[in-house]
Amino acid sequence: MSHDYIALEWVKDEIEETLQQAQQALEAYVENTQDRTRLNFCLSYLHQVHGTLQMVEFYGAALLAEEME
Repeated sequence: MSHDYIALEWVKDEIEETLQQAQQALEAYVENTQDRTRLNFCLSYLHQVHGTLQMVEFYGAALLAEEME
């Protein structure tokens, strides 16, 4: 199975930024578990990463992102 690494390179920065936002949202939730909106933000960011990885046909990584959701 061949991957299109050029397509991944196009979205790499966006994926990194979105994962960083997910981490920040999760950390904010851990600091205040009463605020579930932060957890919902984290889930939304992970969903976005999942969709992006599917779009560029990196299905193994997409499956990992889906499981993180």
